[in-house]
Amino acid sequence: MPAATDGAAQVNGTAQESGTAQVSGTAGPATLVIRPRKIAIFGAISAIAVLATMIVLGLLLQADGIPMRAVDKIGFMSVGLFGAATIMLVARPKITAGVSGMSVRNVLGDTVLPWPVVHKIAFPPGSHWALAILADDETLPLMAIQAMDKGRAVDALKALRALHETYAPKAPQRSPEAIERDRRRQVAEAAAAAARPLGRLEQIDRDMAAKGPKPKRRARNSS
Repeated sequence: MPAATDGAAQVNGTAQESGTAQVSGTAGPATLVIRPRKIAIFGAISAIAVLATMIVLGLLLQADGIPMRAVDKIGFMSVGLFGAATIMLVARPKITAGVSGMSVRNVLGDTVLPWPVVHKIAFPPGSHWALAILADDETLPLMAIQAMDKGRAVDALKALRALHETYAPKAPQRSPEAIERDRRRQVAEAAAAAARPLGRLEQIDRDMAAKGPKPKRRARNSS
């Protein structure tokens, strides 16, 4: 597994960013940190372009040949700053996983998932990012693992799945005695259902099924 830098993953007992990074409220020291790469680069370029454009407009624009007031220039720059900050939200997603679970930060909102509530980590065909399938059949987007990162996303997905498989509680194995009890119960239920007297409609259906389908009548040709 390649080293985790800006979107790839590292699973070697040490967090990518800090040796003390933690999954808030659930995990010990982080063993896996995942961030998207390409979307962060595109977002940074777009944010710089928007901010630079608004700064230039604020400095150069004039109204009817009269230079704009300082407050108007500050207003233009503030709009550019707000736009740049909004664009940079695309670089916010991050997954920090540890022994007890993972902390998922998407564009909006943070969620802490202990491993017992995570059924599996999936990446459906055609999806833009991975999904955490939860035990109650709900899903949570994992925007830090994005399809546009290609090989890095594959490495991150494998690393997260390996961590989940290592630390998630295993499904309890049924004993041979329990399996045999269930088999006997099913046999008894089937015997009881067969011995139950049939209702009138059930008897008619059984008789019709035993007789088979009725032969179709041939239509007479009219002269």
